[in-house]
This record gives sequence, structure tokens and C-alpha cells, in this order.
Amino acid sequence: MIGTGEGILAMPWNFLSLPGNFVVAGLLTQYYGLGKATYGLLVSLPMWSNAAQIVLLPWLARFLTPKDLALGMGWLNIGMWTMLAAVLPYLPTDDATGVARLFVVFFVVASLSQAFLGVGWTSWVRVWVPSKLRGKYFGSRNRWLNVGTVFFLLLALVLFESDETALWPYQVLIIVAVLARYGSLIWQHGIRTTAEHLDVVGQGWVEQLRHNLAAPGLVRFIVFAAWTSFWMAFAGPFVPVFSFEELGIAPGTFTILVILATGSGIFGWWLWGNEVDKHGCLPVLVVGLVLWELVNYLWAILDRENVWLLYPMWLAGGFVSVAYFAASFNFLLKLVPASAKVTGVSLHLALTSLAAAIAPILAGLLLTHFLSAGAGITVYRVGFVVKSTAILAGLFLLRGLREPQRSTQPSLTGAFRTIRQLVAAQGASFLGRGG
Repeated sequence: MIGTGEGILAMPWNFLSLPGNFVVAGLLTQYYGLGKATYGLLVSLPMWSNAAQIVLLPWLARFLTPKDLALGMGWLNIGMWTMLAAVLPYLPTDDATGVARLFVVFFVVASLSQAFLGVGWTSWVRVWVPSKLRGKYFGSRNRWLNVGTVFFLLLALVLFESDETALWPYQVLIIVAVLARYGSLIWQHGIRTTAEHLDVVGQGWVEQLRHNLAAPGLVRFIVFAAWTSFWMAFAGPFVPVFSFEELGIAPGTFTILVILATGSGIFGWWLWGNEVDKHGCLPVLVVGLVLWELVNYLWAILDRENVWLLYPMWLAGGFVSVAYFAASFNFLLKLVPASAKVTGVSLHLALTSLAAAIAPILAGLLLTHFLSAGAGITVYRVGFVVKSTAILAGLFLLRGLREPQRSTQPSLTGAFRTIRQLVAAQGASFLGRGG
């Protein structure tokens, strides 16, 4: 009960804590006028932090328990957001360069602290949730967390409908998220567990790495995951920007789209989870990704005359995308050798994070160049087509891959962090919180 309650309180912060979600995207690019290249850099910082924490974590593990890391970094992170909420009204709207420097510093510290607290929470939760109950527990927990997200989005809808151009709706949403997160952290202090060491890569990691590299199909799947993460991060964070600037979508309307995707995603978890159990991970992964990218091709034909297409697109996208997310996570856990699971998951997280970190920086630079050359909406359309085509082409990497016939326990939720951040960076958040 405590774990679910604190998770519900944490969801508003969890939604806002990534710079690519539609609320922060609107704040950065529409209100403060940051350029596409700067925005791409900010969006990439959580992914760089994911990769950096894998290098720094073994050192921290000497001094901190999982609870220490989760709570200590949690308070540091929420302290940063509290300061941001306080200074927002004093930031100039006519000095994009100065504001950009401040946001870079802010998101570097916030992203690193969030990456570390995610690892701490993932390791800590394994202490107080028995392995046999984790699947049922997280399934129930994530449903409640997504319900909490919907209520926060409804608040965003009301605020943006009141005034979509002012600063105060953004500030109110950040303050609400901060206050709820304070409650979440205080609630977490009430979780009593015995002291445990952080479950990180330690001695013998070279031997564990060798086991993973020799595991049938694992390296090829990680390459596929990195390829897919790159292209998702290439186009996804700029979906809110494209919608605001080229389609004339107001933040309130975009909130409705996110609610549709979140609602259909909740239902999708139930359906696609059953399909994974019946038919295996690989068929569901392929079907879900193909259907999702076929829907995403519609971004290339959108304009202000047919913007109504966004409603069925987000409703369908939220539903079919879950098939890819659920199946890929379970498939990874099947491929990773049981004797070297932490190292295998860390390898997956590092490579997908690096790929996802590079992509938005490159996309931001390309957008800046082509928009200044007068390309207009065409550059977005070409980018969307290239992204979807590249992802579908990446499915050939899975040809001949065999799925191990062994069950998995979703206990290494940290492997999901890059994917969850990519979804949030596209404006949606229906994956729950798992570190």
C-alpha cells in the first residue's frame, strides 16, 4: 500500500521530470523561445545520465544502501525542481542564450540525480517486494499510477484552457508536482527494510560480460534496441514542438491527446500482456512496432486542415505501442544469462542510452539548419518518414532470432528506463514508474 501510494504521488513529478514532455517542451521552446539545437541538447541529458551512472555507480555502492541512494538523490532532485519553480518568473524571455545556460545546468544535475535514484529505487524495491509477487504487484501498481497521471493531465488541461500563453499554468503544474513529490519522499521514509548493498556490477564483471556477449541473440537484440532508441529519440522529442509551431495545436489540446494515449495504453497493457503469454515476445514485438510505425507515417501528411487525425492517431498509438514496450522488455530478460543478468541489463541500458542521447542533438542541429534555410514544415515531414522507415528496416536485425523458452520475472525494471524516457519525451507516460 505504501509503495503504491507514494508512486501515485510521484507520478506528476515523474511526468514533468524529463525535458521532452509536452509541458516542459512548451515552456522551453514556446515561452522562453529556446532554439531547436538547445532543446535537443536538453532532451538528451537524461540519456547521457543513464550511461554515466553505470560508470559511477560501483563507486557509490561502497558507501550507500539502495534506500540511501533513492532517498538522498530524491531529495536533491526535488530541491532542484523547487528552486526552478521559484525562479521561473524572474527568467527573462528576451535572453534565450542566458536562459539556455541555466536550464543546461539545471537538467545536468536533475538528470544525474534522477538516474541515480532510479537505480537505488529499483534495487531497493526488490528488498520489500518478493520476487514471486513482483509481476502481480507492479501490474496493479502501474494501473493505479496511470490513473494518477490522468488526473494530473486533467489539471493541466484545465490550466492551459484558462490561459495557454502565460507562464503561470506551467508554474502551477511544477508546484503541484513538487508538493506531491515531497509527499512521496516522506512516505518512502516509512518503508522499513534491512540494509542491503546496491545490486551493481562488481567483481567478475569481465567474466559476466563475456557470458552476455556469448549469449545467443543478445548482442543482436541490443543492437536492434539501440537502433530503435536512436530513431525514437530522433523524432519523438520534437513531436510537441511540431504540433505547437506547425499545426497550431494549443497546450490544452495536446493534453487531450496525451490523455487519449495514456488511457488506451492502460488497456493495452492488459491485452498485449496476455498475447505475450500466449504467443511469445517476438511476434508481439514485431506486430506492435509495425502497427505503431504505420500509424506514425500519418505525421508526414498532417497540416492545419486535417489536424483532427491526431485524435485517432494518439488513441491507436498509445494502444499498439505498449505491445512493443512490454514484449521487448520481457524478451531482453529471456536473452540475458541468469548468471550475469545485472551486467546484461546494464549493457543494454548503456548502449540504448548512448544512442538515444546522440539522436536529439543531431535532430536539433538539422532542424536549425534546414528551418533557417526555409524548409518549413517539409523538414519535419521528411524526418518523420525517415524515422518510421528506419525503425521498420531495423526489424531485419531480428530475423532468425530464437526466443528462449523460459519464464521471466519483471524484477529488473531499470532496463526499461531509456524506453520509458523516450515515451515521456513524446508527451505520453503510460509505462508506470519502475526506476
